[in-house]
Amino acid sequence: MNVKNTGVRKRVHRTLQVAFPLIIQGLVFQLQSLTDKAFLGNLDTAYVSAAGAAQMPYLATMDSIVAISTGLVIIVSKLYGAGEKDKIASYVRSMIWYNTLFGVVIFGIWYLGAGQILRFFRVDNSIIGYGISYVRICAVFFLLVGMDSALHAMLQGRGETKPIMYTGILKVGVNILVSWVLIYGKWGFPAMHVTGAAIGTLVANVVSFLSLFVYCVICKRKEYRIWEKGNRCPSLRLYGGAMRLGVPVGIEYLLWNASNLLLIRFINGFSYRDMAIYTLTFGFQCIVYMFFEGTSKATLSLMGHEIGAGDRREAGRFFYTTILMNFGIVITAAVLFAAIPEELLSVFSNDTGLIESGAIFLILIGVIMIPQSVNVICGNAIRANDDTKWMLFSQIFGSVLVVSTSWFLVEKLQMDMTAIYITLFLDESIRGGINFIYYQKMYGRENPAKNHGIDRKSWRHGKIFLTKCKKGVEV
Repeated sequence: MNVKNTGVRKRVHRTLQVAFPLIIQGLVFQLQSLTDKAFLGNLDTAYVSAAGAAQMPYLATMDSIVAISTGLVIIVSKLYGAGEKDKIASYVRSMIWYNTLFGVVIFGIWYLGAGQILRFFRVDNSIIGYGISYVRICAVFFLLVGMDSALHAMLQGRGETKPIMYTGILKVGVNILVSWVLIYGKWGFPAMHVTGAAIGTLVANVVSFLSLFVYCVICKRKEYRIWEKGNRCPSLRLYGGAMRLGVPVGIEYLLWNASNLLLIRFINGFSYRDMAIYTLTFGFQCIVYMFFEGTSKATLSLMGHEIGAGDRREAGRFFYTTILMNFGIVITAAVLFAAIPEELLSVFSNDTGLIESGAIFLILIGVIMIPQSVNVICGNAIRANDDTKWMLFSQIFGSVLVVSTSWFLVEKLQMDMTAIYITLFLDESIRGGINFIYYQKMYGRENPAKNHGIDRKSWRHGKIFLTKCKKGVEV
């Protein structure tokens, strides 16, 4: 019993060691967004609604590009666990180069088509001008997101997450300062409102990226060897190997965001005040999400280390430990949301009517996060076993569920905002349950195969995958 408890404590310690910087980085990202909303919300509800309406489709695109780098996280974690660190840099260079080209294309689409995109999502005509201005400025960061996401993926795969945390803290500090100055017109600057928030976000993102770039490429030049004299041109073959794993994740995130953007379209069709309620409650959800997503990302890396080292049984133990940790996180948050919803919402708005209407939806968000936490850890555990296609299939089912359910509740039953939260609960609950059963069957303790808790086909695939990574060939 003591040995077992010691093993659990070690896993919790290792998970938190990797997760804590990721959690802080995620929290400061949310703080960056919530700070802008607090500044804008205390000026005019229309401003926070405009920023939220523009931010959501923009971030959906950003998430999909960043998600592709999950393939690099999986590869790096296994090479690191197998002691093949010298193979990592070639994959990182390829991801940087080709993802940057992709980012340039996305920037052009957003800059030229911002108006058409926001009109598609039924953004209110009274605020769409603010939204277009906001998203065109923020979209400039797409030019750098390929490099930024590759460096983040490398560090996460290695389990070296403190630099991610430090640059995240720097980002939020810069954002608060610049946004405060430009939104309110301090220090002789004109009051730019929504445009000021967008400039603050862009400046903060660029400063954060530059600091991470200097650390990885210059300060850690000898250790990471990302760019050195004599480096070969980035390999399209290696990039293809990372993309084989990463593209299903990118499409999965794109589908998840697309189905949620349909919900945004419905909400915009209600009123811009409903959009403000959703923006604020979603912001609180995102704060808690950063906690259980951070532990889940850490588990992805640590499971990859153990699989790379050949110990799949220990990799599975990390999964079950994180399930329990995440339950503790979301139950605590749900109780807090139910106890003081109006007090929490009042931090980001002085509109008493908005606060009273939004309280019940903040309570519902707390309930939704319970199955969502299970879904997130199951997804990362499945991906850690090189299985990124299953989560794509799961998301296709989820997107169909979200689209059909929301359409039926809103269009046929004429329900209000409650329909959106019911849809989210059903999606997370059903997919979370399905993904947990799938993990248990394929990779869990109850698998009847004796080969390290995994079936022979998957075990053989894992060995072939790692061997190809070591040789630097396409996987």
